[in-house]
Amino acid sequence: MKLFELSQERFEVVHADISDGSEPALRFYILVAVSTLIASFGLILNSTAVVIGAMLVAPLMTPIFGISLALVRGDTGLFGRAIRAEIFGVIAAVGMSLVLGLTLGDFEPTNEMLSRTSPTLFDLLVAVLAGFAGAYALVDEKLSPALPGVAIATAIVPPLANSGLCLALGDVAAAVGSFLLFFANFLSILVVAAITFFLSGMAKQFGVRETGATLLKRFQLPIVAFVLIAAFLGHSLFQIAQERKMARGIKEVLIQETALIPSTVLDDMHFYLEEEEDLIHVVANVSTPAVLTPTQVSKIQSVLSQEIGRPIELIMHCALSSNVSALGSVKNAIEQQLDGTFAKSLGNDTLKDIATTEQIMREYFSLDNALDLARVEFVPFGKRRLMLAHVQGFRLLAPDEIENLQAEIQKAAEDESIELIISQVKKTINTPEGTFRYGWFMGTQGTPENLERARQIRADIIAHFDQDDAFTLVNTSVTYLDDKFHFLLEVTGPELYSDSNVEKLQAELEEKFATQMDLYAWSRIEVVHGPKGVLSMKELSAQFSSRQKENLPEMMPLILEASRR
Repeated sequence: MKLFELSQERFEVVHADISDGSEPALRFYILVAVSTLIASFGLILNSTAVVIGAMLVAPLMTPIFGISLALVRGDTGLFGRAIRAEIFGVIAAVGMSLVLGLTLGDFEPTNEMLSRTSPTLFDLLVAVLAGFAGAYALVDEKLSPALPGVAIATAIVPPLANSGLCLALGDVAAAVGSFLLFFANFLSILVVAAITFFLSGMAKQFGVRETGATLLKRFQLPIVAFVLIAAFLGHSLFQIAQERKMARGIKEVLIQETALIPSTVLDDMHFYLEEEEDLIHVVANVSTPAVLTPTQVSKIQSVLSQEIGRPIELIMHCALSSNVSALGSVKNAIEQQLDGTFAKSLGNDTLKDIATTEQIMREYFSLDNALDLARVEFVPFGKRRLMLAHVQGFRLLAPDEIENLQAEIQKAAEDESIELIISQVKKTINTPEGTFRYGWFMGTQGTPENLERARQIRADIIAHFDQDDAFTLVNTSVTYLDDKFHFLLEVTGPELYSDSNVEKLQAELEEKFATQMDLYAWSRIEVVHGPKGVLSMKELSAQFSSRQKENLPEMMPLILEASRR
């Protein structure tokens, strides 16, 4: 039974097209070279669009049709030309991509390359369907415009180009896998196209069909090879299915376990099965507000091993991040779901309380640029629910502030058992003028004139304390309010820096600069008791530095160098 009625005229057109396309002429190899270069660059650049362009230009599918038609008709001349074109075209494609890869030398494998190194039974089935579609579209003039789509589906040249590039990188196994993908496509198109041509009535003599036995004899080698390839790729597909099942299991456990850690989300994961040691190596990339502890990773690793049923070595790559939502909103960011959602309300009470604590504290700190919340942790302590907030800033939180924050958190969480405790790190900013003190800045009054006047006054203050044997000026801060300067002097010495000293220094500066100002002395007593009685640290340092003048220039570079190690 014919697939459809094929006219003599159409048969001659199809035969001529296939014969011309199977001719190993110069134009054929030019297209092979061009398509190989396009495919190679598309693979290296990881560009699907460029690879598709190479598929459209590639001429290697027509000789496969030529081999099929020649076997169906017993045409040895066409068979010889087509097989030569295909073999030399394959050699040219692999060789050219190999030379290109060796010339470039420094490229890295891309996803487009990796996707063509492990063919499966699915690739074979795609080639079978594409082979039928190509042959059918070729013999039916109404379907001929569909041939470009068939060329894209079969993908003859990209696997060959990938094989050469993999050889250039020294990965023989990947190169063999890529060539196997081409060979599977080749056999699929060959066998299916032959069946299509036979059913279409394209026998040796027009209108007279060869018997099935004759065709089987001619195609016995391709059919056997096709069956063997199908069995091999079926086994590969089974292995891939097992790996994907394992990957899903690992990912589900990681998502489940990381969801129990506040504001921690699994981004992606990779695993590798080491057959010899029966060990699975897993690397999980997570976004988290704090680096996970070895104890947390060990717990997740144990759960993974138990669920998967094999020993697992887990490494968690932590990228520090925090979830922040608008005022009064407590949501948890999740991976986007099929229904389009990417955020949900927290179900776990502890996670909800942590998120509530974070949100309230961030809202409070947004009004005070001096403080910043790093993260919040839940600390189980009997029946008490302790929320440990890690805070950093230019000032310390006052007890009444902590009490008010705790009351707001209890109210929002509807749980009066929650207790807020603060772990705070104080930050400092050092400027050419000294350490910056929160609240002491020039603000909008920091005009060039005021800044220059403040610099001059500060220089005089420093010079004054350089002449003082007992007291040391540690730092100065200045601001301009109410039309006058305010200086904060941080002073250390054997006793408090007296009011009279402050008043005297302020009067001298006001007279010299004809400027109103207030001086504030922040005194810290530092007393050294020694064999000769009580003295200040400044006096003691001066005594020893004067006695070490010859050794210090030689010793200090050695000390500084040792401190860098």
